[in-house]
Amino acid sequence: MPRLRNRRAFALPMTILVIAVITAAVAATYVSTTAELTTNAAQRGTERAYNIAETGMEEFMVRRSESGFCSNCASDPTAADSEWTRVTLPGGYADVTSIRVRPMIGSNAALFFIRSRGRDTSQRLSGSADSTMAEHTVGTYARWNTATMNVKSAWLSLSGLNKSGTGVISGVDQCGANASVAGVMVPKGDLNVSGGSFHPAGNPPVDTTNTYDQLKNQTGIDWAGIESGSITADITIPGQSFPSSTTFDNNTSYWPVIRIHTNNFSLPNHGRGMIIADSNFSISGSNMWDGVILIGGKLTSNGNNTTAGATVSGLNDLLGGAAADTSVVSDADANGQKTYLYNSCNVAKATAGLRKYVAMPNAWSDNVAGW
Repeated sequence: MPRLRNRRAFALPMTILVIAVITAAVAATYVSTTAELTTNAAQRGTERAYNIAETGMEEFMVRRSESGFCSNCASDPTAADSEWTRVTLPGGYADVTSIRVRPMIGSNAALFFIRSRGRDTSQRLSGSADSTMAEHTVGTYARWNTATMNVKSAWLSLSGLNKSGTGVISGVDQCGANASVAGVMVPKGDLNVSGGSFHPAGNPPVDTTNTYDQLKNQTGIDWAGIESGSITADITIPGQSFPSSTTFDNNTSYWPVIRIHTNNFSLPNHGRGMIIADSNFSISGSNMWDGVILIGGKLTSNGNNTTAGATVSGLNDLLGGAAADTSVVSDADANGQKTYLYNSCNVAKATAGLRKYVAMPNAWSDNVAGW
């Protein structure tokens, strides 16, 4: 029978083998865990980059015309091959580029492809060779909306107009760029004139041919949309202060959109731009305004003041199907020396912020190739 004997140095190789096996298992687990963490981080980073790219594109399309937002944008994108900007967002940024695909052809608007590459800077992705940031690129086709405001008259009042004293309300284009429009436009039978020194002008000087319902349908203003915030305001009252006359005098290119929620607000000084008032509004003394005035309620104009652009009052009648009211109580009042002139150049400047890219339906694409 063989005799068992202790073999020297057998435990050491076995220990080394066990340690090697355990080390390999730990290393494999570490590599697997690291790969899983990297994959999860990459997936989350890609989702964040996707959200950044989409948000950057939407901000570009809405805010492109804001002063200082796009330093590489042309005044007229239809005349440029491309324009671009970087939109900085929490956790990253989006490089947005608009490329003109087709110029304006007749009445067909110019066509653009807008590409937005979002980059997530909140976390770097560590791979086997380098460390980088997650990116994602989206794109869409869009048209450039050049429509501003379809002016029907120098002063259109859905609630009617009471005119006393002297003055001129003229639909003849003061800057001579467009054809003449009506001077005064009100529903049939809702113009009340006292005194013989009022001289309207335009084509026609006074238009009272439409019924109340017909005029509501012809106004062409989405007042419900404006009330809900479709036009972004530069100044909101209450909450902010109306720009001073010095502000307008020192910056002749300043044409703000001023949203007024205060009832019976009175124009404090001269200026320019677009005024959007939810309810009643008044202009007194010698204050002057260049641009667009949109009044939801009653507009009262007293004293010797001048407005050059376009004025629309009584717009709350477009909400909720209000019935015709021919009483003089609800009518706009124009008292004293009045000069209300149609000026298409001022209208264009006041509504310049409304010009923007409009995405085409079913034209959005994901995972756009970047270059």
